[in-house]
Amino acid sequence: MCKSMKKLILLCYIFLLPMLIQAQRTVEITPFGGYVFSSRMSGADGYVRFVDNAQYGGMISIGVSRSMDVDLIYNRSDTKAQVNLNSYPYSVNPLSINYMNIGFTKNFRLNPIVSPFVGFSLGACLMAPKSGNSYDYWFFDFGISGGAKVYFGKHFGLRLQAQMYVPVQAAGYTFYFGTSGAGSGVSAYSTMVQFGFTGGLIFRLGHVPDANSTRIKY
Repeated sequence: MCKSMKKLILLCYIFLLPMLIQAQRTVEITPFGGYVFSSRMSGADGYVRFVDNAQYGGMISIGVSRSMDVDLIYNRSDTKAQVNLNSYPYSVNPLSINYMNIGFTKNFRLNPIVSPFVGFSLGACLMAPKSGNSYDYWFFDFGISGGAKVYFGKHFGLRLQAQMYVPVQAAGYTFYFGTSGAGSGVSAYSTMVQFGFTGGLIFRLGHVPDANSTRIKY
């Protein structure tokens, strides 16, 4: 991840958080770490395998309702790419895979302590080789997550989740017309799915509801 992008994200968080807290929103800050399994990206003349490794990052969850959060997510893994292409000699290249997503979480609060959830996000995936003679690669991506939050008190908790990220390798838009009418469509293509687990401490700021008022009626 380039230094300018890191500075931009950090500045957004610094200026955004005070406004959200003053607006009486519940804000959850969650640094996390975990593990991501190996994955493979296929091509016309071979594939690239990404070695399983640790992953880490953080997220800011902004409560927009009693059961819905908007999430700002950064997830990173430092891994190695095993290049197996017919047109390129076999090599092992260190790189980082960075996901910068915006999404939402749907919470199902069973009681003031335990809250299962599901989430969906969209964003950008940056694959940044660490060798000096390689270029960075950007992809559009989407992510799906699910797990549970366990609150130890009014301001602290634990977030446990499984997540899946899918970098989109190709996308297209078609439009056609003829004697039978007209139409259009959108298509996306990906051969890579990254699946892993994370866990992190939750720090709750802003307007935190009392324990007796956290049960949600559906």
